[in-house]
Parts: sequence; C-alpha cells; structure tokens
Amino acid sequence: MEGAVEGKTRPSVAWGLGHVAAGLLVGMLASVTAMGVVQALGGFDTADDLSLIAVSLVQGALCLGLVGVPAWLVVGRGVRWSDFGWQFPSTRRWRDALQGLAIGVVAQVAAVPAIYLPILLLNDDLDVSGPARELIDRADGFGVALLLLMVVVMAPVAEELFFRGLALRAFEARMGQRLALLASALLFGITHLQLLQLPALVMIGLVCGWLTQKDGRLDRAVWAHMGFNAVTTAVLL
Repeated sequence: MEGAVEGKTRPSVAWGLGHVAAGLLVGMLASVTAMGVVQALGGFDTADDLSLIAVSLVQGALCLGLVGVPAWLVVGRGVRWSDFGWQFPSTRRWRDALQGLAIGVVAQVAAVPAIYLPILLLNDDLDVSGPARELIDRADGFGVALLLLMVVVMAPVAEELFFRGLALRAFEARMGQRLALLASALLFGITHLQLLQLPALVMIGLVCGWLTQKDGRLDRAVWAHMGFNAVTTAVLL
C-alpha cells in the first residue's frame, strides 16, 4: 500500500539511532580530514580561502558518512535500498519529478520569505543568503558546473537518503510519525551548522519528510530538495 499510515504499531527497521549518529560522525571526521588535506596541499590559509574544487572535495567527504552507512547496511546487513525508500518506479518518474520540483520551488520562493519576513522586520541587516553567495562567488567556468553538481544534485541525493531514508525511519521506529518528522527535520537543520538559515532548513526538512511519509519512498522528496537548492543557485549566480 503506497504511503505511510500512522497506527499503533511502529515500523521495524534493521538499523537504529546509533547508525544515524555513526553516519554523522563518519561524515564530520571525513570532512575535517579532507579540509586539512586540501588546506595543506593547496596552501589555503583558512577555510574561507578554499577554492570551489576544494570545497567540493570537503563536501564529498561529508557524503561518505551520509551515503556510507546506508551502503554498509545494504552490503553488510542485507538491508535493501528500497528499505530506505530508494524506489524510482518508471511509471511515475516524470510526474514525481515535476511535482517534486514544483514543491521545492514554491517552498523556496514563497515559504522561505514568509518565514523570514517577521525577522527581517525586526532586523533588516541580516544576510540570510550570505553563505550561499560566498560559495557561488567562487564559481567561474568549470566551477559553475561543479557547483550545480554539488549543490543541486549530490547534496539532495545524499541528504535525502540519510535524513529521510535512514534517520526518519529510525525515529519512526521509536516515536509517532509526527514527532519523528519533527525530530528528523530538526536534525537536518542543526547539522548544517548555520544558525541564521536554520528556520529555512527545518522547513524544507519538514516538507521532504512529509513527502517521504506520504509516499513511502524518496522520489518526490529528492526532487523537491533539488528544486529548493536550484532556485537559490539560479538566483545568486
């Protein structure tokens, strides 16, 4: 039956919150190690001086944990990719893509401004898009293609697999669906370590988590995440 129906019996999964913590830990350790390596080899004084290629390597290292733990469960524990919701049925492929992209775009152009309007009315000096602009300012030529691959494709796929495929289901096995949705969205937002962007990150986490729970798979959530990130990238380029 398509979709997730909340009931008294919580779903059983072959992994737990320990695997979620392990994925985050491995990802952080890998990214810190990659940061040290690229700074040493590239002669960068600080993390702010990193080239876009160097930033991409660091982000790729982070994905080792986000994708690595689900991959280890598949290879070593007999878990199927479909257990994480990684199902892309061909009969719904284009409809899911269009619907997901539309949801992500609307979330970015309508929901985000609505969330930040009260904050900006109190303090109009806040630069919500600052970190994204700093990253995009480093893109030139090949860097633009690399940026699109990293922000619009790689990050949404890895993060949806981990936060909605692995983490959301681990939370659902221990609490009700609504609490699990909130917990996974908060985890998603907090792990980005961007306080000013936290409300928007939690919001898109809630949207993608709701889509995953409604569909029982990651298709529309991945596309929504891509659409959300693509709008920011396109506006700032």
